[in-house]
Amino acid sequence: MHGQICDDGSSLFSSCCIGVSLNGKREIIAHNCEKDSIFDCASITKSMPTGYLALKAMESGILSIETPIAEILPSFAKHHNSEAKVFHLLTHSLDYRFPMSSLKDLTPQEIWQRINSHKFEIPPGQLFCYGNANSILLGKVLETVYKMPLDKLAREKVFEPLKMQNTGWHPLKWTTTNRIIPTEICPWRGRELRGETHDESAWKLEQEFGAVGSAGIFSTVPDILTFLEHILESDFLVEKLTTNALNYLPNESTALGFELNNPKFMGEIEKGETIFGKTGFTGTSFICKPQEKLILVILCNYTYPRRKPNADRINAFRADLTKKFLHNPANFNFRDFGL
Repeated sequence: MHGQICDDGSSLFSSCCIGVSLNGKREIIAHNCEKDSIFDCASITKSMPTGYLALKAMESGILSIETPIAEILPSFAKHHNSEAKVFHLLTHSLDYRFPMSSLKDLTPQEIWQRINSHKFEIPPGQLFCYGNANSILLGKVLETVYKMPLDKLAREKVFEPLKMQNTGWHPLKWTTTNRIIPTEICPWRGRELRGETHDESAWKLEQEFGAVGSAGIFSTVPDILTFLEHILESDFLVEKLTTNALNYLPNESTALGFELNNPKFMGEIEKGETIFGKTGFTGTSFICKPQEKLILVILCNYTYPRRKPNADRINAFRADLTKKFLHNPANFNFRDFGL
């Protein structure tokens, strides 16, 4: 292999699968795996399915972005008034300025208590503060309004209707180990992770609370392409996902439940361009350009065998791939990237 996969003489990942969709016409290529290999999608979970489920609940009137979290979650109401709303969960604009990974040695109940009792120093909506806590709370909001566990809700409302047969939490329950790409040799857990949620706080919460809204989804490139092609057929969803929900905050841009026009992994955004997407810590990402119905999905194990010091290298890979694809999608060549 050559190109950016081995950008400094060391491997960017051991396995990677990339897929594109041009107005529904697909091309998929795999490196050291199969085209339907299953990867830990990490924070893609925040959008697929958590953010999506919240948007669909809004569309059907089950939920509103103005609904106070305290009206739905008694555990949150013990510590907060009605100022914090579903809108703030979808836009990551609650003041959770602490890394959830710092709580990984606590019990699940202690982690849940910390999330609910955390004191906000900055009022809701006045600070973009991306993190797991917002999506964990949103997952619990969805479980409460639908009266079912999040994994069952996602299966019934998203994965089964779209025939996404290789997507879900806890893949060791529904597929064989050899189909799952290893994520990391984890020093904290003392083993190779293959089919276990990589994110420590999400994995810990799962032990008692089941699937959570921040991480833990495993999926394939074909399934994610299906999910995104479905989104692009919905005028309601496209409108929500191409609108900057935090346009009142200087230099901030995010859609409800998805990232919007983020040059860090999308490359430089040209004037008039609107691109939504999502990344995952393990190296996964997707982008959509609705105007031209263009989709790019990257699944890889950037954290294998050990996680890197930061996301700089994988973000450079994502951004370069994205811009080259968007610049000339009809003649996009995977070989330019050593694939």
